Amino acid sequence: MKYPLILLLSLSLSACISNKSKTLDRADDDLPNTDLYDPLESEVSSAEENYQAALDFLNGYIESIDQLEILEYVNNSPLASENLKKALEDIVIRAWEEHPRIGLDFDPLFDAQDYPAEGVELQYFNPETGYVTAKGIGWEDFRVVMKVISDDGHILVDGCGAVNIPIDKRAER
Repeated sequence: MKYPLILLLSLSLSACISNKSKTLDRADDDLPNTDLYDPLESEVSSAEENYQAALDFLNGYIESIDQLEILEYVNNSPLASENLKKALEDIVIRAWEEHPRIGLDFDPLFDAQDYPAEGVELQYFNPETGYVTAKGIGWEDFRVVMKVISDDGHILVDGCGAVNIPIDKRAER
């Protein structure tokens, strides 16, 4: 009697574990736009390739602009530094306090009102300073300046557009 009971418990336990893993797999498939949940971190080895984190960050923002608010995107991005997140939050809060009906009248990540819907590509990168200048795809006159830093071996965006970029370093308008 003892052995059949142990066998029955073992089979029940393995069936529960198997069912649980199938449920978890199915839950991952049901997530909408799973690209937003996958880390986009740029694990690069050379200074010349560090700009890719900035391009990934801004192109990801462009892709999600109709789905996520600016703070939601930046706060959930694994490519944004804590410094960028805090500075952007301060800009947004200050804008709503000063102009409760309007808030921001431009997008601080683009330092503009409009943006290239097809995304951005590299125009220039200075590996010594970490400044990246991106230009619009299909919109050659659009420029945005970003800054990347290395934080614990990860390349993060620490400045973008009007956020944490000094006025003299921003793209000309």
